[in-house]
Amino acid sequence: MSLYYQSRDREKAGHSAKPFKQGCAATPLFTSSLAVFPLFRYNNKLMNSYAFKVSIMLIALLTSSYVVKADDGRLAAVYFSDGTVKQGKLYLTAGRDFKLNIPEGGSIYTTDMITGEPVKYGKVRRFDLAPVRSIEFFPQKEQLIRKWRFTGKTKYNEETAEADYTPAPKEYYGEPYPVRYLAAIVTFNSGEQIAGHLYSTIAYLDSGSRVEKIRLTQKSSGREGQALDDLVYVTNIKMLDQGKQFERFVTLKPDGFALEPGDEFFAVTVDTLTPVPARFNGDKSAVMIEGTFGEKFYLAVKRKEKYLVSFPGKGDGTLYELAQKHIDSLRDFYNERKLQGVILSPDGKELLSLVNIRRRFSPTNYGEIGGEWDKQVGGIVEPWRLSLWRWKYDSINNELLLTGRGTFDRKVFLPDDPSPQSEISESLWNWIEPFK
Repeated sequence: MSLYYQSRDREKAGHSAKPFKQGCAATPLFTSSLAVFPLFRYNNKLMNSYAFKVSIMLIALLTSSYVVKADDGRLAAVYFSDGTVKQGKLYLTAGRDFKLNIPEGGSIYTTDMITGEPVKYGKVRRFDLAPVRSIEFFPQKEQLIRKWRFTGKTKYNEETAEADYTPAPKEYYGEPYPVRYLAAIVTFNSGEQIAGHLYSTIAYLDSGSRVEKIRLTQKSSGREGQALDDLVYVTNIKMLDQGKQFERFVTLKPDGFALEPGDEFFAVTVDTLTPVPARFNGDKSAVMIEGTFGEKFYLAVKRKEKYLVSFPGKGDGTLYELAQKHIDSLRDFYNERKLQGVILSPDGKELLSLVNIRRRFSPTNYGEIGGEWDKQVGGIVEPWRLSLWRWKYDSINNELLLTGRGTFDRKVFLPDDPSPQSEISESLWNWIEPFK
């Protein structure tokens, strides 16, 4: 069993390994409805019938009050913009996480298509309820707008193929309605804060007497004739229990792995495969990992022109060949993919692979493909990454399905430049063993 994947155990990662609560699983009407459903499957007339549609609506109504949720909820108070405060146990749907887009939070630059100025890519962070202390929401943009429609057509000359791109006239109709865009600030138990836009998420608040859906959305719209105050939204979620406790920084002191002054460090978290900052401390006697939010991590060290990666080895030969087969057949942006090792999870349902990948530029009979044009270089460059790929493993059919990716480091090279070399380091693996 892989030590790394022991941290994927849901109990150790802040989740429960107990079965999820599924109130609808044993309801007789629900199961009988499922049994009848195949009768409609091959009969278009029945599928379009009123009775069929009513049956589907009944099933939805009967099961909508049941929530499939994990048993690791948090005691929380939810505050609303109209002054309402609700308390109870807060859950996310089992297997789901929060996703927060951090504008310009990435390290890679691109060119704005409108202004032509260099801008940073955003960065998405995933996390569950366990490490969170609070989530505050505040309006970033509010407006009252009306519906509209075009009243004319773009002028187009069929003989010259020229078009008049003057904006077509439009008219407004109906009553104004409110639209609000929200930003969020997440405070973690370590004191760290990140701000950005939360992807739409459904949470569930169990007050003991009822379970209520809490909709967390970046954008919300009201009905015609409503005011902005009528559009109620969540302003704050405060956790009332301890949750997962962790430090902002994880410090790694040398133990069986010798550090060199020129080393560079790269870390990727275990559960969400998120790249997080890693660097020397002040006197270069230890390595500091930041922003893990309580997750364990993998580590890579760049030493001169080579990357050393904490990985236990090549892995099981049969699984390695299976992963190699799927990687070779994958239709992916990166057309050069080198597999270096695989790890099977303890439950046998997931496979993690270490890959060295590059987008190669090459001419074909259909033209030149691959690579990207770099404005500063004035020519083609080739993106490169050292990554971890996570797969769902179907042991019965011996199949893999790619479900996640995390990257240690990424660079761009000229077509004639060699790709950086990477190798598995068991001493590095043993060094960070307490954190895997």
